[in-house]
Amino acid sequence: MRTIKIGTRKSKLAIWQAKYVESLLVENGYVCEIVGITTLGDKIDKPLYEFGGKGLFTSTLEESLLNKTIDIAVHSVKDLSVTQNEQLPLKFILKRDFHQDCLVSFQGSIDRLPKGALIGTTSLRRRVELSHIRNDLEFIDFRGNLDTRLEKLKKGVVDAIVVSKSGLKRLGLYDSAYCFDLDIVSSAGQGVIGVQTRLDEFDELNFLDDGATHMCVSIEREFVKALNASCNFPIGAYAYFNENDQFCLKTMYADPKTFKKIDCFKCGLPQQVLKECIEYTKSKLAYI
Repeated sequence: MRTIKIGTRKSKLAIWQAKYVESLLVENGYVCEIVGITTLGDKIDKPLYEFGGKGLFTSTLEESLLNKTIDIAVHSVKDLSVTQNEQLPLKFILKRDFHQDCLVSFQGSIDRLPKGALIGTTSLRRRVELSHIRNDLEFIDFRGNLDTRLEKLKKGVVDAIVVSKSGLKRLGLYDSAYCFDLDIVSSAGQGVIGVQTRLDEFDELNFLDDGATHMCVSIEREFVKALNASCNFPIGAYAYFNENDQFCLKTMYADPKTFKKIDCFKCGLPQQVLKECIEYTKSKLAYI
């Protein structure tokens, strides 16, 4: 049997995700090899919006797909640009585990932080959302993998950091004593592992795909694409099916300078809900 070469970034979280996909493939009789690849995004230590956005983490993997150095690429979907090469579709979406953002602090939840607390995050979305919870918070650019950020937190460089709950859980770093779920709109595709392939190959791996998550993530990414947004804009979208199996969509969009934001929440048919959130957000843009 042909060995499937799985391309991934080299961070601990990315390797964990690649190994998880590998385990699913092996269970179904496939032979795999993980190929670690260093991307441009891994080489810089400044905010992504200063360097062109999310494609920095994926372009090298996509080049490797095109030149057939690897067969499939495993991504955190939130790191993927919503505009993709048609020859390299995001073909399979695994079931989402946790969509939430977490505030990580040894001083307690967000309401217990001291006045003027310093928060480490480069995400404009997270800065906006936290500013609307507490307007006295200060922010500092904070990049690097989870281990690096947690180490800086332990050293007291900042009072708190904000990271994805799914990443903490996957690496066994989540502890309710100092990890606090935030009720904010998450990034499109957050908590989701995606598998990118060449257009006409590996359709037989469709057992990796979770239909409900795939639909939700597609709607989230369509919202971001419709607003023509990127890392330069504070934007979020989270779609899910509620306890009554009704499709729901939460979105946010903000001015990156004033932090004034537009929130939308709709339930109903997926495409209709998407249309309504796009139209509502665009109608309010002049007021932020």
